[in-house]
Amino acid sequence: MDVTQEPPQAMPADGRRPPQTRPQRPVDPIRRHGWVQDKLDHLMYESAMLPGVRFDRPAGDPGWFSPDSAMWYVHSHFSAIVGGFVGLMCEGVKPDMVYGGLDHSDFFNDRKRRGGRSASFYWATVFGPTEVAEKICKNVHRYHDTVQGTMPDGTPYAANSAENLRWAHAGLTWGYVRGHQLYHPKPLPPEKIDEVVAGMARIHEAIGATDLPQTMAELDEYYRQMRPRMCLNEDGAWALDFAFSEFDKPGRAPLRWALEDAMPWWAREILGAKSTDRQRAIGRKLHWTVVNGVQKAIGTPWYVKEAHDRINATA
Repeated sequence: MDVTQEPPQAMPADGRRPPQTRPQRPVDPIRRHGWVQDKLDHLMYESAMLPGVRFDRPAGDPGWFSPDSAMWYVHSHFSAIVGGFVGLMCEGVKPDMVYGGLDHSDFFNDRKRRGGRSASFYWATVFGPTEVAEKICKNVHRYHDTVQGTMPDGTPYAANSAENLRWAHAGLTWGYVRGHQLYHPKPLPPEKIDEVVAGMARIHEAIGATDLPQTMAELDEYYRQMRPRMCLNEDGAWALDFAFSEFDKPGRAPLRWALEDAMPWWAREILGAKSTDRQRAIGRKLHWTVVNGVQKAIGTPWYVKEAHDRINATA
């Protein structure tokens, strides 16, 4: 969660929290790898990557995961984009995480920038050199340490609490795995999927998480235990409506159905997803076409190319 603290705005009459106004930050320079890649990179750089992220050196540095790992396989395909959306949806049904976002995140002022910073965190930890991965995780832990407050009922919340870090790990891991299984043309077998869950746990342990699910079976059991404690309150509903308002515009309903299809069944239930099985199948087909069309257009992402070159270079 990205943090820029400012005094909270007054609550409107209907009791819902408005997006907070935060200053824009400078846009990083654009890397150019062909016309289509340039356009996609531009969208991400407008959102601003985390400072200090790089992939091209030091020469020979292996990073945390190898090029033949399940983590590289999953995160180098455009289907990984589903992970962040599903993770956000899952956070929306845990009230203390909702208030942490409403009170501290600049997501409601600049979705692109916030999305870019989240994406670059996983790029850095999966593909980046060892020092960058370690430093980024320490910085994120420090950011999270400032995300503390009190919910309207007086209950305290903290982004770095063990429970919230575990919940974030579960939602993001589920999202990346499910997006891969639904939209990658050659999805991994179950034993390799467990490697992804364990790889995500390694990353999240580096930002302070503990006692994390390490396999899909453990993740399913964790959700079974947590399901009775989850709910969607008014602020959570408002935040999710704002987050996914782009998908509710005319002609985009199938994309919303596809995201709902990627969520855990219990999350669809809590969020009151109204799409039918047939609608989700339509959304899945359309999303598959879009995801793999983009992947074909961009080829190997620039950060994956740079990571390959770094690992293969002679120190």
